[in-house]
Amino acid sequence: MEMRESQSTSISIDRSALYNPPGHSHEPTSESELFRGGSISVAEYMEEVLMNPKFGFYINRDVFGVERDFITSPEVSQMFGEMVVNLVELGAGRGTLMADLLRGASKFKSFTESLHVHMVECSSMLQKTQ
Repeated sequence: MEMRESQSTSISIDRSALYNPPGHSHEPTSESELFRGGSISVAEYMEEVLMNPKFGFYINRDVFGVERDFITSPEVSQMFGEMVVNLVELGAGRGTLMADLLRGASKFKSFTESLHVHMVECSSMLQKTQ
């Protein structure tokens, strides 16, 4: 059986026309500038397109509702909020956060009695502690 070395493909991108402000700042430098060039993380990109003070998707308009961009279950009916009864903690450790939360919510008897509590923990020792 003959083994071949895999060939790597290289892609070259010409970024010479992109604006890259001094110090690689991601802050806008003009009224109309949205893209400032350079590398940014996905988190930075999402923050920019959603929350940019001038052009952000959520900033200058109401996007929720039947006549708008999208609608979510809580906007359709209060039943959605009333039906959420699963309380899940991932990586619950000793269960301290869940215990604190349940203690704080204990004055709302009908709420705590309707909850389904799920604590997800990989450690069998910590599962026993919970």
